[in-house]
Amino acid sequence: MKRVTRLKDLAEGLGVSITTVSKALNDHPDISAKRKKEILDYAKEVNYIPNQVARSFRQQRTKMIGIVISDNSNPFYARVIRGIEETLSVHGYHCVVMNSHEDVDKEIQFIGELRGLNVAGVILTPASGNKKSRELLKNYDIPYVLVNRYIERDEDTYVVLDDEQAAYMTARHLCSYGNDKIFFLNFLPGVSSAQNRLAGYKRALKECGFSYESNMVVSGCTNQTDGYESMKRILEKNKPPFCVMCYSDYIAIGAICAIQERGFHLPHDVALCGNDDIGILSFVKPRLTTIGAPKLRMGIASAELLIELLESRQEETEEEIKKEEKHIVMKPELIIRETS
Repeated sequence: MKRVTRLKDLAEGLGVSITTVSKALNDHPDISAKRKKEILDYAKEVNYIPNQVARSFRQQRTKMIGIVISDNSNPFYARVIRGIEETLSVHGYHCVVMNSHEDVDKEIQFIGELRGLNVAGVILTPASGNKKSRELLKNYDIPYVLVNRYIERDEDTYVVLDDEQAAYMTARHLCSYGNDKIFFLNFLPGVSSAQNRLAGYKRALKECGFSYESNMVVSGCTNQTDGYESMKRILEKNKPPFCVMCYSDYIAIGAICAIQERGFHLPHDVALCGNDDIGILSFVKPRLTTIGAPKLRMGIASAELLIELLESRQEETEEEIKKEEKHIVMKPELIIRETS
């Protein structure tokens, strides 16, 4: 196995000190342009790659950002991550993406590992409303931004969709069908977005003169399988026509499968809406009615907020760092297609 070229090897190969090589590689003004070019050309010739991890520990900082997402197999998060990565890349940062699968213990483990990597900051979607990771980041003094969820509405810096309004718009639309049954396949109850969407659902029902019944809400749905199984149980006990509102397009995919397996038609027998506007579902029949969420912009905004936090630390002393939290709440858009 070929040995990795080290800084020491460059210095020995050129007959100069390690300090001189280091200055050239870091564009230090104390070294002449001629010597700098000579060292850089030689480094390229021998395929020298800087050891960023070793450098980061010497300097007590890195250009690495940790992204901890609850489920990066969900196309929603794929767009969010893209916005984060592209924005951070422009500012010279690199990303390491970790997937918690809504597992609180795994998320806490990841935060410890990211601390060990000496990351500059973290962008986090807290699993199942987990508070511990946020507390650890504070204790470790690692700047962070929450995306798509928050822990406390008035605390921390975060970027989210206006989830209450999103659910309100969807439920109001379904109320127009006149059916007295509007089911809601919701997410994990400890998550802020699920709580806010439930509030929006209730508000719409009240305004439309419908009574809220807790047995019409199915909590704990996280993916297509949950949507499928929940919809099967609903169809076993309830005869269409009725309406269904899904926390996400991901859940809606499973629900649609269960409806079609039973021989029912959308929207004539069951009117159904998702949330997130996953691109591919606008090309699949029947095209899904959903809530448009600016996923890419959410990623970009969360990265920009983190960069602001990092730059403020570079410009100010620890005592001067501003603790003001920033909240970005993005507007949803109701996209009516063929399932309602």
